[in-house]
Amino acid sequence: MPQSLNDRHFAIKVFVTQALLSSLIPLLTLLAANKMVALAALCGGWIATISNGYFIIQAFRYSGARASSQMIRAIYRGEAGKFMIAAVLFIAAFKYLESAREHALALILTYTAVHCSTWFVPNLVGKSDRQKSDND
Repeated sequence: MPQSLNDRHFAIKVFVTQALLSSLIPLLTLLAANKMVALAALCGGWIATISNGYFIIQAFRYSGARASSQMIRAIYRGEAGKFMIAAVLFIAAFKYLESAREHALALILTYTAVHCSTWFVPNLVGKSDRQKSDND
């Protein structure tokens, strides 16, 4: 059965995956590097996760054919808010956290990795959903 365009369950899976990555990458960074680099990575991951969480809340607020114009407005509002939240959190991280300034590469790479995870989650989730339906 094809997924609908407004699949809240799928959006929640994307958000949970991003939250897990936002915690796992800094943990691995802590093991490989040090506390300061891990803190910068933690900030980068959660900037991506928090801003995407806002987008998910906005974009999946409405559903159904009658709400299509509301859905479009909500997606635009969510994307604009996502951008603003990310910008404010980046500014705050660089202004108030020494580790973010000193290890900006870790922050930006983790942000990018978590942000880009939305490209790969559909394949992972689609495979697990297909395996579940094949087993049923």
